Amino acid sequence: MQGQPEIYESIIESLKDYAVFTTNKDAVITSWSKGAERILLYKPSEIIGRSGDILYTPEDIAANVPALEIMTSMADGKAVNERFHVKKDRSRFWGSGLVYPLYNTDDIHVGFTKIMQNASDEDQARANLREEHMMAEILIATNDEPVVILNAEMIVINASLSFLQYFNLDHAKITGKIFYQITDSGIDMVKFRAALEPLMKSNNFHTAFEFTYEHTQNGSRDIMVKPRRIYQRPNVLFSLEFEDLTEGKALMEEKDVFISAASHEIRTPLSVINAYGQILERELKEAKPIVIKGVQKINEQIKYLDSLVLSLLDTSKIKTGKLVLDQDVFELCTLIKEQAESYSLTQMSHQIKVIHERECMVFADKVRTASVIANLLSNAVKYSPKADTVIVTVAMEENHFVRVSIQDFGLGIPPGEQDKIFQRFGRTNSIKKSKIPGTGLGLHLSAEIIKLQGGTIGFTSEEGKGSTFYFTLPLY
Repeated sequence: MQGQPEIYESIIESLKDYAVFTTNKDAVITSWSKGAERILLYKPSEIIGRSGDILYTPEDIAANVPALEIMTSMADGKAVNERFHVKKDRSRFWGSGLVYPLYNTDDIHVGFTKIMQNASDEDQARANLREEHMMAEILIATNDEPVVILNAEMIVINASLSFLQYFNLDHAKITGKIFYQITDSGIDMVKFRAALEPLMKSNNFHTAFEFTYEHTQNGSRDIMVKPRRIYQRPNVLFSLEFEDLTEGKALMEEKDVFISAASHEIRTPLSVINAYGQILERELKEAKPIVIKGVQKINEQIKYLDSLVLSLLDTSKIKTGKLVLDQDVFELCTLIKEQAESYSLTQMSHQIKVIHERECMVFADKVRTASVIANLLSNAVKYSPKADTVIVTVAMEENHFVRVSIQDFGLGIPPGEQDKIFQRFGRTNSIKKSKIPGTGLGLHLSAEIIKLQGGTIGFTSEEGKGSTFYFTLPLY
């Protein structure tokens, strides 16, 4: 800094809590202290040579505040600099300080010196902390489930009584600690962290995961964890809700055995009914229209019931690991076009557009992949009754996968019900109210078939605007 002894520069550099910097007469920054770097986040190499206006809010720049400060400092010998300023990350803070004219040893005006303190950080930090704790207390008070509230640093802010009881923890001992450091919880934190952190880094706060917990009294338990973001910046809070699935899994296994046995038993009489239905339809071609229509309706329902029984059998096979895939190499785009054309023959309400870059060979079960495509097309049409278009897009991904997306412009799925979509028998309340028929098995089966073939399945949806369901398969 011109005209100042080295001792003054040393003093300025020691002012860690103050931003001290200089500009030339045109407000271009010429020096930058360590305190300025700490408060405003710019390194000297990033800010020196740039206009000081970058530190002001857009509204102050529009009001010509930087120029007015300079004029006031020249007229009065100094100018008060108390207003919101902008850091490198574009966050705002209340800066309190002064602006002085800067003169060299010959008493010639060469620029300005600015001294500034962040007057908001400490108070704001206290306010943020109070807000975090208040939010956590309210959330815990209204939640009976085992749940823990964490902040962005993974520090425990609060926990429900059922969480503390289930994991045999003391509220006072865990509050303020990093969650991963709660060593006496009985949770394998290494595995737990490996499952949770990828979800946190990708902001995927609606994907549950499971882990095994050795309960001190009840033995090995299967636990599902549901992460949820519950508050936005600057007070990022999220919850981890825990659900013991052990009893539920045992009941589901019993149900699977029953469904499998019942489905097998139903198939034999159903086949007989189907055969007699076909005979009736053939023999009653000359009957009254009402009789012909009645027989046709009977046969339609028999086909629906047969497909439902097959779906139930498939779900049982998937659960028990007995579903056998018949995989071979085939061209996926051709299969998609065939399914689109076939489905278009059964309905006239929607046009199905297929967009693809080039042919793509996959190694998969052609029949079951076709059933996935057919199911997604059927849903796209069924759940967009007021639209007239479905768009199918086939695109290559960089990781040697092909992605098939099926977009509709229909009802969409409410955010609070999206976690039910791929569950077995999962149907949202909004769909149930719409009276659109369905079993809740199609998407569950589709998801399992795609996963068995090494692919992924998912969707994006906006209520009232439609949904895009997609799946991926590895390229051959």
